[in-house]
Amino acid sequence: MVAETEDHPSESVTAAVWTGFAMMCIGMFMAILDVQVVATSLATIQQALDIAQDQMSWIQTAYLIAEIISIPLTGFLTRLLTMRWLFVVAVSMFTLASIACAASANFSSLITFRVLQGFSGGTLIPLVFSAVFLLFPVRLQTLATMIGGVLAVLAPTVGPVVGGWITETFSWHWLFLINVLPGAVAALAASVTVPNGQASFDEARHLDVISLALGAVALAALEIAIKEAPNQGWTSPVSAGAPFAIVILRSVVCSALCSAWASSDRSI
Repeated sequence: MVAETEDHPSESVTAAVWTGFAMMCIGMFMAILDVQVVATSLATIQQALDIAQDQMSWIQTAYLIAEIISIPLTGFLTRLLTMRWLFVVAVSMFTLASIACAASANFSSLITFRVLQGFSGGTLIPLVFSAVFLLFPVRLQTLATMIGGVLAVLAPTVGPVVGGWITETFSWHWLFLINVLPGAVAALAASVTVPNGQASFDEARHLDVISLALGAVALAALEIAIKEAPNQGWTSPVSAGAPFAIVILRSVVCSALCSAWASSDRSI
């Protein structure tokens, strides 16, 4: 019988694997729910921390920028740390960042911890759908995909209701503190139930840092452009010029690096 690993899922899936997958789904649900829950109570947070109106949108934008930067890194981080430990680290960081957000006393600290929340939360979403193919045989992948998909759709649906109820019943701090218990449970349970593969720390040596940095800047610029477009117009320098200029710069630099490496290989 073939041993069950991340790369070769067994035909018979154990209860431990299903439990680990369920913990990963909880992490994904938390990451998606957080966006909607916070969005419904921005006015309360603004009043509590005395934040200027023109800065309020950054509470969400900072989270989303960090999220879209981390999502493309998930495959690399999975190979580097293994699925189990990437999830445990990410959900633990998300939980700790949630506690820090709740304890924030000013705008700058809240934004800092929202970035950490977004970066860690961004890896939790694609991890679930990669787990479908890495942990389950073909006959169970449809079921696992359905479970993950239902939760991914459910989170933004119930988010506004949950956020409004928490703010009215408790305080804005609990918008973040609701992540603590499920996050701690998910991290502890996943550390023993998600199948563990072989970490490959050599992957870090092959990371294209320059392309990564340029890609991150390009994604951040695109997110900021979409955010500012309703106020400054879609043809303004911020909305139209900056993202395209950065994308072109990234393409030119990456092409130059590829050509240099190709020439170096030929000379060898």
